[in-house]
Amino acid sequence: MKENELLEAILNARQRVEEIDATLSEAKEVKDKAEMALVEYMDDHELKTFCSSAFKCLVIRKEPLFASILPDKKEEAFRWIDEICGRKDLIKPSIHNRTLTSFISEKLKAGEPIPPDVFAYYFKPTITIQMG
Repeated sequence: MKENELLEAILNARQRVEEIDATLSEAKEVKDKAEMALVEYMDDHELKTFCSSAFKCLVIRKEPLFASILPDKKEEAFRWIDEICGRKDLIKPSIHNRTLTSFISEKLKAGEPIPPDVFAYYFKPTITIQMG
């Protein structure tokens, strides 16, 4: 029957996708560990960048900010952004994460306090590799 052939193809494809997903997850974990080891090495040697002639690339250590509104704190966050900061223009049905992160970054650079019971933010050390 044709439907059994099609069903077999789907089931085989699903199994292959699961296998690839598992392999991809393992590869990402290895990559993340290697990147963190390189970040630690760069920190230990006080390097912000370095050039590798062996791989013909520039490695740059960055520490981007990640910010979010804590669960169930949306109303408080919007009130703080509007009333305390005067930035009602940021408030839509939601605030895009990049917009929020940029806003929180501005506040931190200005030395202004961020309500810790409303927002979560952290800096995540990463590396960028520019080939060429």
